Amino acid sequence: MVEKVDKDLLVGCRNRDKKAFTKLCKTYERYLFTLCLSYAGNSHDALDLVQEIFIKVFRFIDKYDINKPFHPWIRKIAVNTCLNFRRATSNVLSIHAVTDNSSAWADMLVSNENLEDEIEKIELKKTMKQLLEKLPPRQRMVIVLRYFEDLTYNEISMVMNEPLGTVKTDLYRARSALKQFFVQRQGV
Repeated sequence: MVEKVDKDLLVGCRNRDKKAFTKLCKTYERYLFTLCLSYAGNSHDALDLVQEIFIKVFRFIDKYDINKPFHPWIRKIAVNTCLNFRRATSNVLSIHAVTDNSSAWADMLVSNENLEDEIEKIELKKTMKQLLEKLPPRQRMVIVLRYFEDLTYNEISMVMNEPLGTVKTDLYRARSALKQFFVQRQGV
């Protein structure tokens, strides 16, 4: 998780202190990249999204209330940026890039423990990625915020600026669609 940002750092950012803003970026770059990657599905788009988020933070830091927690504010900017990105592009986006890391494969092969289970997990991850790509952007984001960010329904409602009922409906529809996709894929 991201460390808590102190008020002095945020005041420095408001005063356009480059060192403060650099420290803020370093504090949040991994978190934002992971969030954006889970939405965009590739590192190139995720990096572009992170850059756009930091530009927005820099532009609108004066509007941020320093007495409130910073993490929800930047997360809301990130979510809106990801959703706007999807609207602006016609490319198909994925939820999580499946790790094709050769060192992970090498570790798995060397360990030789439960190799079959590990391969099944990788296949399930690939299947889930393909299924999640089929969801509409809002439903995909609700899934990301609920299951990858571990937010409550109320927190998702606030981040997405949607009524609680809409969030619950989107989550229900996303789960139903995923279940249906999965059943179709399995040929059941």
